[in-house]
Amino acid sequence: MKKSVTGLAVLFSLLITVIVVRTFLYTDSETSQDGIPGVDVSLDETSVVSRLSQAIQFPTISHGGKAFDAEAFAAFNHFLRESFPRVYSQLKVQQINDYSLLMEWQGKDEKLQPILLMSHMDVVPVIPGTEDSWTWPPFEGKVADGYIWGRGTVDDKSGVLGILEATEKLLAEGYQPERSVFLAFGHDEEIGGQKGAVTIASLLQKRGLFFEYVLDEGGVVTKGVVPGIEGLVAVIGPGEKGYLSLKLTAKGGGGHSSQPPSETAIGRLAKALSRLEEDPFPINLQYTADFIQQLGPDVPFVQRMLFANRWLFEPFADGLVPDVPALMAGMRTTTAPTMLSGSVKDNVLPLNPSAVVNFRILPGETVETVTERVREVIDDDSITLENYGFGSNPSRVSPTDSFGYQQLERSIHEVIADPSLRIAPRIVIAATDARHFDALTDSSYRFMGVTLGPKELKGIHGTDERVSVESYLQAVKIYYQLIRNSTGQS
Repeated sequence: MKKSVTGLAVLFSLLITVIVVRTFLYTDSETSQDGIPGVDVSLDETSVVSRLSQAIQFPTISHGGKAFDAEAFAAFNHFLRESFPRVYSQLKVQQINDYSLLMEWQGKDEKLQPILLMSHMDVVPVIPGTEDSWTWPPFEGKVADGYIWGRGTVDDKSGVLGILEATEKLLAEGYQPERSVFLAFGHDEEIGGQKGAVTIASLLQKRGLFFEYVLDEGGVVTKGVVPGIEGLVAVIGPGEKGYLSLKLTAKGGGGHSSQPPSETAIGRLAKALSRLEEDPFPINLQYTADFIQQLGPDVPFVQRMLFANRWLFEPFADGLVPDVPALMAGMRTTTAPTMLSGSVKDNVLPLNPSAVVNFRILPGETVETVTERVREVIDDDSITLENYGFGSNPSRVSPTDSFGYQQLERSIHEVIADPSLRIAPRIVIAATDARHFDALTDSSYRFMGVTLGPKELKGIHGTDERVSVESYLQAVKIYYQLIRNSTGQS
């Protein structure tokens, strides 16, 4: 018995040693900007900020199934043409389905694969009834308190204007790229991108083009967002989660509410939603592990220990990982009931109450596997499932040792000369237009160089969307450096 206890003690001691050693080794040696000199990119800051402010004043809203405001999009297109005369006179500019834009800047060496920089023009609506909660009106483009305020300042007119500002400046300097640069700006990203990005991708594919890399929105520089990290973290998305909304409908008999059945249709629907929330998709630490590893020793020891030893801790992750939505979103396929529909009157039983549930799908799952799991969890044949809106599988996850990732990393370090800055890859939890271009490149990334803290992140698709003047100028400079670094001149 004594030998048995001693043996267990030795095994336990060995296990602890392995865990600790793996934790200390779980860092990426290239986590600093040593050897990368900072650069000074001069901008006409007043004009650059003014143009973004004006861009916000065009309510280019994607409403989904509601009326399309063609006038707002046409006016915004005209504004871009007037604001960036060199881009429109020196690049090949093509309008796609009236409002989206594809631009080509011909490089000197046709043997080099081109690059593609993307963003989108459209914005989500302001939630009805919340207009008075905004510090400044959402489409005023107010510049105040060090911020540019309004719908689209982050998602995603900072990307559209930032790319065009960088390109216009390079053209003004007489810059000649070695490889070709393509710019693509869709007008319906917020509702799936079918008329914008999907059409553009199809046209490029028909031309036989293949890109060195594609860059869209999605990642940003964060401050005070990553738990345990006080400094700046630039988050680059090497891929993105898939998207699926399912409409759950419970069949009912209707009738007067004074004579309800023992189990109502709404009751069955509520139980189905409850089952989905009580039985979430399993945690997968793989993609967050890559992120934690590249942050290096700045990550608290306990967090590193968890991810360095996934083989041991992953089965117990639900009880070990803090229940922080921003953290959990990168670790599992998420389940979010978003819409409910019941009766037309308070004393009438609904015939077919329904709910829409949105899923953001982690790589490894598909639209089909998620749908099948939902059926199993609900376990109620009286509730029907149907797709609601567009859906997409997770994108391919691009490598972090590619030319594109390295040039993006270099450009970020050159502009943000902060020794505390860390750069790391993490799967983007939202959907972007980049997913439509997977067949056109092996390297697809999502990053826009603005710096956002917790308050700014809450404004995306919410109230008081805003970007600081300083960080928007920073984004323009990163785009500028990225084009230079990627196209053969520095």
